[in-house]
Amino acid sequence: MIVQNHPFRSFLSQGRDIQMLGMLLLLAGTLDLVWIASYPHYALKVFGTTFSGWAGELVKYQHQFVHWVLGYGFLKKTLWAFWGYLLYLGLGCLSELTTQVIEGFHSTRTTMNLVSLIFGCYIFLRRDVFLSSAP
Repeated sequence: MIVQNHPFRSFLSQGRDIQMLGMLLLLAGTLDLVWIASYPHYALKVFGTTFSGWAGELVKYQHQFVHWVLGYGFLKKTLWAFWGYLLYLGLGCLSELTTQVIEGFHSTRTTMNLVSLIFGCYIFLRRDVFLSSAP
């Protein structure tokens, strides 16, 4: 028997899980920024390519910016954050797949891709939270 007033049901119906994921995206962006600042010679691979100079810095730091923007959107449960996340997920997985085709299989990167896809499926299944907040 499902209890109608169960706290978990209220938690989900209010979209608190999405807001918690938004907080995690904000935290992930901040931790990425600290990590990249600690390793200034790190070069992010995008579609199997690394960039140098100002383009490399832009590519390297866009990742944190996207996390922060999406995290804010998840906190507010906005529809643009839902579509933005799916677009970012698709491009990220495609970029990683391209990198692995060029450079060879990498188990950690494959695991991160799979976890990202599972997370994306959860976000897709919870799309009603974003759709209900649309104007």
